Amino acid sequence: MIEDWKDTVMFNEQLEEYSAKQQKKIPVWQSPKYIQAKKRAIELIDKKEYGLTEADFWILMNETKTNKMQYTGLIISHNGCLKINDKLEEKLKFNPECVIVDKEGYDNSLVYTYINKQQGLYEVGEISKLNCKNSYPYAMALKRCFDRVVLKNSKLAYESIYSDSEGADITKESEEETMAEEKISEKKVNALKQAIKNNKIPNSVVSLILANYEYAEIEDIEIKNYMKIVNDFRTSK
Repeated sequence: MIEDWKDTVMFNEQLEEYSAKQQKKIPVWQSPKYIQAKKRAIELIDKKEYGLTEADFWILMNETKTNKMQYTGLIISHNGCLKINDKLEEKLKFNPECVIVDKEGYDNSLVYTYINKQQGLYEVGEISKLNCKNSYPYAMALKRCFDRVVLKNSKLAYESIYSDSEGADITKESEEETMAEEKISEKKVNALKQAIKNNKIPNSVVSLILANYEYAEIEDIEIKNYMKIVNDFRTSK
């Protein structure tokens, strides 16, 4: 099994990642969003459509409450976004003439706004003291706006592939997604196992239902799918 995993490893994936909080390595869980992002990134690298390489990506990860390190998505470098923009159709390239700057945005933020009617795109790149600690805020705000436009026009923004210019906002968003994808509690696991036993549901049926949601064990069930699976067990009697 480990050898099979090694055959498909990309982006410096590990079976375990170091947890700064626990000061030890903990098991990795690959979320569906990460798997989709990885699939798309590999397609782009193999096709050589934009000249991207594995070095243009790295893994976005967050520690879950179940003491696992969740791979949430992929981050693409700013250089990667530059490569993509260079290869896009002319009508989809980032157009500097569509950019305006607001130096006094909401709550003292600096905002670059991109409005391109031909592309049907309205995007912004905002910077404030809360999400930018460096001394070149104008460059960072423009970089964020540029990367967002490129990822939208290349459709990669819909594949859980984020720009490295998103900074702290990526971490916050991925932490929220990690919370949403947490596993069910031990109490619910035990209750579900007892219900299966009481209703004499065969192991083959249990495995089939779990596999339908891409889970190997009852302990893997996520909160978002819990009630669906419970209903599946009820109708299987």
